[in-house]
This record gives sequence, C-alpha cells and structure tokens, in this order.
Amino acid sequence: MRLSFLAFLLSSSVAVNAQTDDVKHFPDELCLATCVGVGSAEVCTFTFTLNQGASEFGYYAVTGCNGVMPVLGMKKDVQYRFVQADLSNYYHPLGFAYYADGAHDGVPELEPGIDPTESTGCAETNTCPAPMYLNSGNYLGKYSNIAEIAPLAGDEDFGLDVYEPQFFANPVDWSGAGQYEVALKFDHTYEKDIFYFCHIHQLMTGRIKFVDAAGSKITTANKPDIPYEYEQPTAYDESCGTYGVSGFQLPNPQCPTKFVCDAPASVAEFAGCIESMNCAMTAGMTTGATSGNAMALFVHQMVPHHQNAVNMAKALL
Repeated sequence: MRLSFLAFLLSSSVAVNAQTDDVKHFPDELCLATCVGVGSAEVCTFTFTLNQGASEFGYYAVTGCNGVMPVLGMKKDVQYRFVQADLSNYYHPLGFAYYADGAHDGVPELEPGIDPTESTGCAETNTCPAPMYLNSGNYLGKYSNIAEIAPLAGDEDFGLDVYEPQFFANPVDWSGAGQYEVALKFDHTYEKDIFYFCHIHQLMTGRIKFVDAAGSKITTANKPDIPYEYEQPTAYDESCGTYGVSGFQLPNPQCPTKFVCDAPASVAEFAGCIESMNCAMTAGMTTGATSGNAMALFVHQMVPHHQNAVNMAKALL
C-alpha cells in the first residue's frame, strides 16, 4: 500500500513548481468550454485539475483556461460536463452554489429543491437546476433535467451523497474506482453568476457567468461577490513548491543555523527548501502556553507540524 500510495502521488499530472502565470488568477478573462454537437445533443466540457502549488491547499485549474480558479462561461439550456478524471482532483469534489463557498458558508447551493428566484415553482417539484454526479458514465442520483443522461424526474437525490464520500477513500482506491464528472444544465431564468467550489475545502470558489450563443456575457457585473482574495505563492515558495515558508529562510533568528547537514550537491536546492520548512515549523511550535488545556496545546503544536508535512510532500513532488 505504501508503494502504491507513493506511485499515486508521483504520477499526478499537476506541476507543483509551476510557472508564475500558472498560479495567478485572471478575473477579467472569460474561459469558454469545448463544445460538440448541436441542439439537445450539444455537450460542453470543462476538464479540471488541481494546481497544488498555487495556494496552501491548491487551486483548481481548467484545461485551456489561463491560471487558477478561472472565470467560466456557461450557456443556458446546454449540458455541461465538469470532468474530474485527473488524479489531482482527489479529495476535491466539485460543488455548485448560488453564492461563494456554498454549504461551507451556509448559503444556497444548486439543488433540485432550491429556486434562486423563488418564483418558478420548481422547488415544490424538486426540478430546479442542479448538478448530476456521475462515475464512469453512470448517474449516481434520481433527479434529472438532462434527458440524455436519465429520464426527466423531480427528486431530492442528485448523486452528491454518493459522489462526495468516494473522495474520502484512500487515493489508490479512489483513482481506480472510475472517472468522476459532473453534468449541469442550467434551465432557469436566473441571470446572476453562479459558482463552482470544492465541497471539502473552503475558500476555493470560482465564478461561472452565463453567456449567450456567441459566448458573450449576459450580465457583466460580478454578482454575487466572492468575499476573499485568492492566495498567491511568493517566487521562493513557487521555486520550492511550498506555501508560506519564504519568510523562514536561513539564517533566521527564530531557528538553528542548520537543519540539513552535509547535503550533497544533487539535493542542495531541495535541502534549502527543507530548511525553510523546518524553520517555519520550529517557529510555529515554539510558543508560550496560554491555556491550561492540554488538548489546546496539543492542537497548537500539531497544526504547524502537519503544515510542514504537507509542504514537504508538495516540495518532493
């Protein structure tokens, strides 16, 4: 299992040490999907990956779009596929919402029983626009507003409760369980933006704007807001594949003069990154105890410890 897990990590297509533009967000660029077919047979596809080096937990990237968390253009009444087949999507199932961060922030998501305008009656029949979650072409729910996938039906079950738990499986089992993707057809009069986001990690929301047949925005205002800015790694962090360690390069008054001794030239650069990571962890774990609670002290120590483990793994990749 350990060898299989390592093979999984090393085979991911994500480039951690990405070029600068690859870790930037371009809010003024609209990315359109690749579409095939006409009429009811038209299917447009966005293929998702995860750029692990773009933030502490990574950001979504979409094939053919610049940077991370791209603004996507979506035509109404057309079937879209959001493909999560790439290994990097592990632990990052897509969700869709009317406001940033969806359930993470207690705001409405796209569900059969949620009418964004409260005016069409679709909530009463569970026929409002909602994603349809699939694995290897097999639909995992009962609701459907896409006849080409399943007979039209109103229901509360749109497959998320089967799809998301699979992303918690060990990565080897997850990667071998099939091709994950989400279908979405927005057949509603609502014209404000909607959002894609990670259903496990907060602060990973991207904007979707509705477009006409020519690919032009129906509304130009970016509403509702995304109430936070995206992180961006420093040049040093980008060179290491880490996040948040550039301020801990040695020498540093908070740390020993050396963590890695006699590093061969072949690993000297990596060793320098390791030293910065270890310094960040040391500074984070060297703290005064302000609580009489042993559990609180334990948690305070474990956070920088595990942040360092994540950074070390990303740097190795």
